Amino acid sequence: MPVSVRPASIADASVVAALLAEMGYPTTGPAAEAHVDRFITDPASRLQLAELDGAVVGLVATHLVPRMDDDAFTCRVTDLVVSVRSRRGGVGTALLRAAEDHARTAGAPRLDLSSGDWREEAHAFYRAAGFERRSSSFVKRLTTTPEPQPT
Repeated sequence: MPVSVRPASIADASVVAALLAEMGYPTTGPAAEAHVDRFITDPASRLQLAELDGAVVGLVATHLVPRMDDDAFTCRVTDLVVSVRSRRGGVGTALLRAAEDHARTAGAPRLDLSSGDWREEAHAFYRAAGFERRSSSFVKRLTTTPEPQPT
């Protein structure tokens, strides 16, 4: 049976939580619901789910990001997850195709993503899908509460 891709809804929060946990990002039901809501209510974002034989087996989250160069903006894949039992069956390819469709529909001339250095299998998949390594990603975790400022 072919893979189908559809938009996520709030009712999908529990399956989104399960997929995120498979990637090493465990979350609670209410937090997953908030994540899904953020993506489905933001017009620049999309959260799409892959189904195989009636079961959700993957997700792709994308967001349109403005840029200061001639590309004007990019479509960023913020998350791509395929359940372990469904890998190497075309699910990831279908999800990337859905991400590309979001980019093209919005007029974004490029699709980009980051992937942890330890995810070597994912890197091979991305290269096979036409992605090329162009830069390094740097992350700085910030506190969520502002530091007190001297007066």
